[in-house]
Amino acid sequence: FEVFGYDLLLDSKLRVWLIEVNASPSMGQEHLLDEQVKQPLISDTIDLVEPLEFDRRAFTEVLQRRLERKASNVGRQQLDIDLHAVLGGKLPRRVGEKPARMGNYEQIAPSEAFDVVSR
Repeated sequence: FEVFGYDLLLDSKLRVWLIEVNASPSMGQEHLLDEQVKQPLISDTIDLVEPLEFDRRAFTEVLQRRLERKASNVGRQQLDIDLHAVLGGKLPRRVGEKPARMGNYEQIAPSEAFDVVSR
C-alpha cells in the first residue's frame, strides 16, 4: 500500500487548487495540526491494511531453511505449511475482500459511481 500527500491551496473565492502530490509524505508531527491530522491517518491506515500478527521465530526458521536449500523446488504443500506456521493458522484477507474497519477511508472503486466515470 502507499499513502500519498496532497498539497492544496484555498484561494479567496474558496476554490481549491492542487499544488502537488507527494508519493512519500512526511509523517512527522512537530506541530499540533500535524498530530491532529496524521495520528488518525496512521491509525486508520493500519486498520485498513489489517496487518496480521506473525511468529517471528517461525518466519526466521522458514527463511533460514529456504536459504540453505536455495528454495528452488519448494512445492505448494510446503508453502502452505510454512504460511500456517508463520501466521499461526490465520489467513490474510482475500484480494477484493473489504476490510472490517475502514476508519475515515471511503471506498471509491469499484463502485457504481466509479463505473460511470470510467466509461
